[in-house]
Amino acid sequence: MTNNHSALVIGGGVAGLQATLDLARVGFNVYLVEVKPRIGGHTSLLCKIFPTFESGEELTKQLFQNVIKQSNAQILPYSEIKKVEGSVGDFKVSVLKKTRYVDEEKCTACGECEKACPVTVPKDYEMGIGFRRAVYLPSPHPVPSKYLIDPLHCLYFKDGSCHACRDVCPENAVVFEQKAEEETLDVEVIVVATGFKPWDATRKGQYKYGVYRNVITGIEYERLCNPNGPTQGKIVRIDNKENPRSVAYILCVGSRDEQNHGYCCRVGCPNSLKHAYLLKDQYGGEVEAYVCYTDMRAVGRKAEEFYRNVRESGVNFIHGEPSEIRELPDGSLTIDVYDQATSKLLSITTDLIVLEAELEPKIALQEKLKIPLDEDGFFKEIHPQLAANETPVKGIFLAGAVQEPMNIAEAIIRASAAATRAFVSIQRQ
Repeated sequence: MTNNHSALVIGGGVAGLQATLDLARVGFNVYLVEVKPRIGGHTSLLCKIFPTFESGEELTKQLFQNVIKQSNAQILPYSEIKKVEGSVGDFKVSVLKKTRYVDEEKCTACGECEKACPVTVPKDYEMGIGFRRAVYLPSPHPVPSKYLIDPLHCLYFKDGSCHACRDVCPENAVVFEQKAEEETLDVEVIVVATGFKPWDATRKGQYKYGVYRNVITGIEYERLCNPNGPTQGKIVRIDNKENPRSVAYILCVGSRDEQNHGYCCRVGCPNSLKHAYLLKDQYGGEVEAYVCYTDMRAVGRKAEEFYRNVRESGVNFIHGEPSEIRELPDGSLTIDVYDQATSKLLSITTDLIVLEAELEPKIALQEKLKIPLDEDGFFKEIHPQLAANETPVKGIFLAGAVQEPMNIAEAIIRASAAATRAFVSIQRQ
């Protein structure tokens, strides 16, 4: 089905994909703009998703494949919104297509350029364990499935000393002189699905994130558990890659905190349960697991049952906030925590500490979109119950975790609601 209506969806995570799919299915010509060269957002990096325990990458793949089947949906990856003008029914959006330095028409993704590249760069979400080259194929779900060059690390752009990738490319697809391209999209409605970013855990100085190698965040732990991650799914200490004897999970890092964010992240509790479960599933009684919580909020279908199962598996639950993390000479870590449930001060030595950090909305486009923010820093809605997907700017709608912290199922539901609101708004014009 096609019609003359058009829409822009900003953000290629699960919310953006779902909004794109719904609008395309009712006939809109939809442009999906994603700033990264891959599609799927954070969901595609997850090992397992509660409560189904399916792969995050597989879930994203299903959505992605449904979108690319729609002939009236166009994905613009590795692209940046530069300017938004106009109003509902007549928005003009300038989009900058970033430079890949690889001719997409010629590139066959043979991988010869990557083999020849002498530069090794840590992947930003792999804790310095996983690496890529300066010329690389983004994963999962690169769009298009073509290589690109990272000019920040490529030696050609630093001092002109290397052009190995160009020399070995059988299709002459490497084009160091390539320039960025800008185009203007004419759309009637805009759906903002820019999602979230993990809270910067270095701001919680007592936990020494970024100082001690064996202190990581929940999203980084997901990569340890993932068969496609840097350790092929093996949960290990970061510093020496050895099996951990114990792991501690600290909840509410940056959330429910007057100095940072007062709101609940909604996903920290179920994530910690899943993370402890995956640890026990891998090592059984060979490893100790500790969950330090403020309040355990097992919200949602099957969550309470899962919580009970995890407790019965031997995971230790401690009702309290740990003190400063200290590193021992062998790289292991120690914390003191007062357990309110037993009124005892506990001292725990562990090999790995996982910080279940707060979620913050990605609002970098706030000035360009002219959407006001609410008291918590999220894009403001007209009404949190009656018009939760609508912004004060007519024709611009919200989808997913850019509205408030939410899980994957909620983000997909909100995305469909945003698409419906956008569709109805045009029918009323």
